[in-house]
Amino acid sequence: MRFTPARYASPLLLTACGAISVFAYAPVNAFALMWLALAALFLVAGKAENPKQAALLGYVWGLGYFCANIYWIFISLHTFGGMPAWMAAGCVFLLAVYLAIFPALGAWLGHKLGNTRCIRVGLTLPTAFVLTEWLRGWLFTGFPWATVGTSQLPMTPMAGYAPILGVYGISLILALSLGVIAALPRNPKAWGAVAFTWLAGWGLTHVEWTQPIGKPVTVSLVQGAIPQDEKWAQEHYLDNLRIYLRLTRQAKGEIVILPETAIPSFLSDTPDWYLYYLRAAVAPRALVTGVPLTGQHVEEYYNSVMFLTDPKMPTYSKHHLVPFGEFVPLPWLFGWMYHYLNMPLSGFTPGGTKQAAFAIGPTTRLAANICYEDVYGREIIHALPEATLLVNVSNLAWFDGSWAAWQQTQMSQARALETGRMMLRATNTGMTAIIDNHGKLVSVLAEGKRGILEGSARNYVGMTPYARFSDWLALGLGGLLLVLARFLRRKH
Repeated sequence: MRFTPARYASPLLLTACGAISVFAYAPVNAFALMWLALAALFLVAGKAENPKQAALLGYVWGLGYFCANIYWIFISLHTFGGMPAWMAAGCVFLLAVYLAIFPALGAWLGHKLGNTRCIRVGLTLPTAFVLTEWLRGWLFTGFPWATVGTSQLPMTPMAGYAPILGVYGISLILALSLGVIAALPRNPKAWGAVAFTWLAGWGLTHVEWTQPIGKPVTVSLVQGAIPQDEKWAQEHYLDNLRIYLRLTRQAKGEIVILPETAIPSFLSDTPDWYLYYLRAAVAPRALVTGVPLTGQHVEEYYNSVMFLTDPKMPTYSKHHLVPFGEFVPLPWLFGWMYHYLNMPLSGFTPGGTKQAAFAIGPTTRLAANICYEDVYGREIIHALPEATLLVNVSNLAWFDGSWAAWQQTQMSQARALETGRMMLRATNTGMTAIIDNHGKLVSVLAEGKRGILEGSARNYVGMTPYARFSDWLALGLGGLLLVLARFLRRKH
């Protein structure tokens, strides 16, 4: 395939356009860079001579996009996993090579379905791109990190669509807006339609989809700031226990929450005296903590959250495990990696799809999710309508020095918007935060700081449209748009 400056953007330049998207996400939040990145893809792919050429252009764009947005995986593999640098970099690149298939598929499909450049750029390429983005978040357990719609939250008017269509709906509206303007840059009607859509989104941000219930509850989110190379080290075990016990004793909230695996041993192996003092530190208040649990069978263990001060000790066990970190997909193909990795408890058993929320006091029904699970909007809503408050416990020390914690917090903000619930984040090293039901950060504890984030939270009841219908509204809209494109193709 021959590329000329007169007809095609340089593949290297298109790769750079994909890469700059990383600055659209937190912590930079230059969300307009996502507009530039997507517009470049749609314009260039729309000019391709055939679907194969469009797919190649989509692929090089995707390669830049994912290399920039998942670079932090290198830190966990090399710095803390012990994998040689060249191998860790190679693994990250291979993952980007796989993920780039999805925008390539979107470009191929969008070009094939659109018979004119205007229809391709304005309709089929944006729609096909978003549908394949959803496919990326579902296929082989899914990897929905760096979903386009998340980059617009909660700052832009697109936030108004989150409780209705979710982040994929926002991706679709954003992509169509950019595609229409790129296809018809001098058409006042096109600009008017886009302006109306964005103004409608702004209006929707003022709609209250859920209602507060009961009095606010005070919460204490504990951040131990234990370095990853010390967290699981036997010589630091007692020190780590003492850190969280001391912080728990200082906590003032009605609900005290410790992060993922704050107790760095199976509950059955944890000293009884420690559990006694931990409960006594907060009694009669509520204490929720991350702790691994053993199962009934050999090599059956769970990454769990336990309501430790409830006599029944109810638990939530992580359902959506992290590939390569918490389980080995296709062991016959990828098992070799674990000869190089130093990752404790890398063979977790998944918990159930729907697990009961913790009943705390008369109104609070606290639904837990662990680490990476808050990137899956369609799974968070399994806790509704029972849950009145959401909590994410994480240990992102694996990625210290990167933007991963900021990016995941932005995804937690998306989940708060989609569900109309507040989201509490209790993490080991950051970002520990309180997020309101509109996705806004109420308060944040500085990354790497050992301390307690004290605040208050409201319980909410009611169901947003997204909580009722999940991603199906956005997918249905995308499907109808492709049917429309087919009709326009026949008419033309």
